[in-house]
Amino acid sequence: MDETGLTGKQKITLLSAWGLIKQDLDLHGRNIMLLIFREHPHFIPYFDFSADPNNTSLSENRALQAHSLNLIMALGALIEYGLKTPKMFECTLAKLVKNHKTRRVTSQDVKMFGEVMLMYFAQVLGRQSASSLPTAFNRLIEQIAEAFEAAQFT
Repeated sequence: MDETGLTGKQKITLLSAWGLIKQDLDLHGRNIMLLIFREHPHFIPYFDFSADPNNTSLSENRALQAHSLNLIMALGALIEYGLKTPKMFECTLAKLVKNHKTRRVTSQDVKMFGEVMLMYFAQVLGRQSASSLPTAFNRLIEQIAEAFEAAQFT
């Protein structure tokens, strides 16, 4: 285990799953956001969809799609680059926390997002994912949540 807080096996598990997900980032990003809103509708007010005011359907809203792409790409940066280079992990995580601090995103919010993302990955990847994916992904989410928790007191 290094500064990322993940073991070598957990990193390999995450990188393998990410290799499948990254093939269609816009689809998976949008689907994750829609699933988050379905499972936790109280998150909808956290987001500003005004950049596409004429589109009232969340699934077609370009502002939602843009944010969902940012979300999935940030997750990808943590996995694909951060797990290989701990300093990149640290810097990416710091930027993620800073960008969300003004919205008062909490570590509990991060954990809820993580639960929904893991549920989505299990549905989409099915048998293609390793049995160790839940443990590895939960550890990644714990690291992200800890960074948000630490930022609340600064």
